Amino acid sequence: MQKSARRVHVLLSIACLLPPPAAGQQWPSKPIIFVSTGAADAAPRVVAEELSRVLGQPIVIDTHSGASGIVSAEYALRQAADGHTFLAATSALMAAPHTFKVSFDVLRDFTPVSMLAMAPFVLVAHPSVPVRSLGELIALAKKRPGELNFSSTSPGSSSTLTAELFKAKAGINIVHVSHKTMGSALTDVLGGQVQLCMSAGPNAVEQIRAGKVRALAASTPKRSVVLPETPTFSELGFPDIALSAWFGILARTGTPPAITTRTSAEIRKVLSKPEVRDKLLKAAVEPVGNTPEEFAVFMKTDFERWGEAAKAAGISANAPSKGP
Repeated sequence: MQKSARRVHVLLSIACLLPPPAAGQQWPSKPIIFVSTGAADAAPRVVAEELSRVLGQPIVIDTHSGASGIVSAEYALRQAADGHTFLAATSALMAAPHTFKVSFDVLRDFTPVSMLAMAPFVLVAHPSVPVRSLGELIALAKKRPGELNFSSTSPGSSSTLTAELFKAKAGINIVHVSHKTMGSALTDVLGGQVQLCMSAGPNAVEQIRAGKVRALAASTPKRSVVLPETPTFSELGFPDIALSAWFGILARTGTPPAITTRTSAEIRKVLSKPEVRDKLLKAAVEPVGNTPEEFAVFMKTDFERWGEAAKAAGISANAPSKGP
């Protein structure tokens, strides 16, 4: 009897020294990775800084740029679905499958966690262009077909798709000048080499406020809080141009639901903090924050909206998957 008791005591002592089984490990047990496209990643960086304090682990921004977010998405899908790697996605990922050949199904292979922020695409003009409204631009373009040009990123990107949809709906011919980055696309307008640019809001807001470019229309369904004086395309008679640049966190499908649910809840708490909201607004993006279920509904609708835009603009998935 005493031998049995001693044996049990020894076994219990050994068990106490062994590490807990993997299934019982507390999450997060190591640094978390936000895989970023590298484009306008202020929102994930601001949220990551605060979220890391809450979760007790560093959050590292790991940039994999190129092909409208396809490169970063493919990289994220190669990582373990253990809740330690997330994709810091943008709306470009919703447009990409309609304009590039992709190896994944964005709605099937990723689980929405939470949208972080939203911003408009903004059509801006160099001050030398003799127009002060979208209507005046359309009239000028119809008088001078093929003489005006606009910059954006690569053919098939979300910024170009927005511009091409506007051209199709307005019945005008403005020549596209492709750029590798949104920054360089706007720089050429600032320098007067290109007359117009379809820019993501965060890139253009500072230049608009400084009077270096003139904002003609914004793409969000309602006026953006970061550009309240800029009318929307919808207001100006183009209701189909309601395409937003958004920034959100996705998990690889297969990530434990408890992890995605908690991450979403913590992100929403972070986004509700006044100091975080102020930082995002200063970065020219509007804070959002939603549940996985709400984000999933939005993504499905947004995916369909970009598909309709690609069809209306006459752009197909035959474009090569190169460029930002």
